[in-house]
Amino acid sequence: MALLRLLLLGVLPLLCLSASLSDFAQRYGARYGQRSKGRPAPPNIGNHTSDGRRHIRAKLQSRKVNNVTGGAVSTYATSKISGRSPREPLARYGEGIVYMLELDIGTPGQTVSAILDTGSYTLLVDPDCTQAADPQACQTYGYYDTAQSSTARNLNGWFAGQFGTGYMQGVWYSDTAYVGLDNLPLPNLRVGVSKWSQYIWAGVLGVSYGKAWNTAYQTLLDLLVAQSYIEVPIFSVGVGYQGGGSPSDIIFGGVDRKKYRGYLEPLEIYPYPDQQLKKFDQVGYRVNLTSLAVTPPGQNETSLTGNDFERNVLIDSGSTYTYLDGSLVAIIAKILHAYTDDHGVYRVPCESRNLDGSVNFGFNFFNIVIRVNYADFIVDFDTYCALGVQPTDHSDSTWVLGTSFIRAAYLVFDQQNDAVWIAQYLPCGDDGITDLTKDAGRQLWLEITGLC
Repeated sequence: MALLRLLLLGVLPLLCLSASLSDFAQRYGARYGQRSKGRPAPPNIGNHTSDGRRHIRAKLQSRKVNNVTGGAVSTYATSKISGRSPREPLARYGEGIVYMLELDIGTPGQTVSAILDTGSYTLLVDPDCTQAADPQACQTYGYYDTAQSSTARNLNGWFAGQFGTGYMQGVWYSDTAYVGLDNLPLPNLRVGVSKWSQYIWAGVLGVSYGKAWNTAYQTLLDLLVAQSYIEVPIFSVGVGYQGGGSPSDIIFGGVDRKKYRGYLEPLEIYPYPDQQLKKFDQVGYRVNLTSLAVTPPGQNETSLTGNDFERNVLIDSGSTYTYLDGSLVAIIAKILHAYTDDHGVYRVPCESRNLDGSVNFGFNFFNIVIRVNYADFIVDFDTYCALGVQPTDHSDSTWVLGTSFIRAAYLVFDQQNDAVWIAQYLPCGDDGITDLTKDAGRQLWLEITGLC
């Protein structure tokens, strides 16, 4: 559910993907053949406490939403944040699965659950439930009443943002927020307080690039570094399997080594941030996808792309679905026996979630392939199931890797080195968090291997 203007370019001129890998190898040396032998001792593992360990862990909660109705949209002139494409059925049809983070805002703190969105970069919330797109959802997930906070400060500025067909408009405030399991105070956080919204049924916490590229103010991640809660603007995400049964959290300033096995693979942010700013007016977590395949139950893998395939994609935790070109989606739909409903959304028999098949996404020319099992790729809405991939609106639209992909990956979003580090999600216990230091590039390349 990114706040992004992404209608412009779908197929981008692509550079050699080995550049990022060779950069890390040249800087830090070759990786060891064995994943954890003969390696320097890892940094401290544990929560951010007074003993100097520095990371912030926050739990994520999976939320399934049905039948959200649209609200009124104001026509007052505002300063627009930015637009977004492609179409998101979560907003358009009021249905989807997202992952939410709980935080307290104001003094005293008011608890709000916001959608974690790697495709946007600011915090937007409802001030009450009378103007919310869905009053019942607003009551459930909380709202922020500025009049009830002694530390709220009106910044006298308006904003407007487009989320697919969803829309939010309101006023900028500054206030203290409390983040993570330790409820650490974060003063002077910029908060967009909604005055009108359509199809936006909860707050949104954007965790994309902030002041470095996209904003004139410090975002939540920027402030965590500025307040010395964490050392570097890096966070890791493991949302867990669909239906629960595995931990779901975000670690600011750290990596949970008990969520994956082996090395993390660095995916270069591309286009480079300065190029993205020129092309799209903002910078996001864009990387290059280099292969796509399906492994049907009991069969060999069917490749859907050639050896020289490269396509730019946006990793977007605010999107329920993954979006690809219609021709590829049609092939995947045929293999999974999917059909289109009245809205043009591909549905699939729910019993297919029990089959031992996968949709496979490759990066860095087969250096890593993330295999998404049918159980996670097929989105379960209880009364029906939808295919985890849907077609983009246009052939030149940006491709998006949404939560139907993210469930199968452990992801480290690295704004210091302009990379997304990735591994197959594989949880194996607790207490595996390693703090990231200013030498995070070396840590992620050589030292922080998965323990599973």
